[in-house]
Amino acid sequence: MKGALFFEDGTIFEGRLIGDITRGVAGEVVFNTAMTGYQEILTDPSYFGQIVVLTYPLIGNYGTFADAAESLFPWAEAVVIKHDAPIPSHFGGAESFDAYLKRYHKCGLADVDTRALTLYIRQRGTQHAVLGPIEMTQEQREALFAGIDLSQSVYQVTTPQAYSLGHDGDGLHVVVIDYGAKNSIMAQLVKRNMRVSVLPCTVTPEELAHYAPDGVVLSNGPGDPSDFTDLLPTVRYAIDHYPTLGICLGHQLIGLAEGAPTYPLKFGHHGANHPLLDHVTGKVLITSQNHGYAVDPAPLLDRYQIRLTNLHDQTVEGFQHKEKPVLTVQHHPEAGPGPWDSHYLFDEFLDTVIQRKGLANA
Repeated sequence: MKGALFFEDGTIFEGRLIGDITRGVAGEVVFNTAMTGYQEILTDPSYFGQIVVLTYPLIGNYGTFADAAESLFPWAEAVVIKHDAPIPSHFGGAESFDAYLKRYHKCGLADVDTRALTLYIRQRGTQHAVLGPIEMTQEQREALFAGIDLSQSVYQVTTPQAYSLGHDGDGLHVVVIDYGAKNSIMAQLVKRNMRVSVLPCTVTPEELAHYAPDGVVLSNGPGDPSDFTDLLPTVRYAIDHYPTLGICLGHQLIGLAEGAPTYPLKFGHHGANHPLLDHVTGKVLITSQNHGYAVDPAPLLDRYQIRLTNLHDQTVEGFQHKEKPVLTVQHHPEAGPGPWDSHYLFDEFLDTVIQRKGLANA
């Protein structure tokens, strides 16, 4: 069935509908430059409400697998690709990309000139669009446009109740506040022998204190960080009382809690090949990223040092408190997909937690 991506300014990109073609959808359109990891991308809760354009032209080559998912199911609203491989080539008997989309009632658009579409987004910036059958009426498209609302996105992707992972007993205990956390974040913590409690984004300071964690991780998540100022009291409590690592949205919320505003990027950072400079180690990292906002660090510089800088556009990608054990990163150090260059930041967090616990027990 022929379909199209209809932008608000009247621009149309035509293609062939794949996946669940029974309905049209609307959302923010972003492009991702990763060459692999399409399943991890779609299941990243940070893509809630977004239509993801994959710039790599061959999608579905190795199929899809349950253990590759970053959450229980795909959160992206839809996907736009150049070519979908109908028969995956993998020894593990993988499910095809089209069958995967159908199983989760997600739609896609294939046979699209994704190079031209990416250039359009780069020139015009992030925009809303409708994806659906080519014969959709103007009234149908307008109804879908009117339904776009990402202001509650974090509350829609967070875990509905607390759960635990990792080791039992008296080992290090870390709380992850789930704004849309990826499985790989928890996996990196468990890999370092931490006991992990994952809590909903609505956890209060009193509830957080009840868990008595040795450290706190503020996770990634979707949406405009300025929509979630009601979450800042718990963020404030975490950075005042525990070693804290903020990842992506967690980084932005720490910035807001400390008085630094956030601002939208023209077309965001989405991909697995973004170079950062670590000002402490002097190393250049190739990183996985997915965010549409950045933090203005100016109000923080009396208390924080800039830790990471994006070498493409010089935006701040992380800061570190000069006295408190607080570190933030704008990218995805857990990867999934992406390179493992910044896994060491989890080791830094672990060392900080161990050191702080040792001082508390001394």
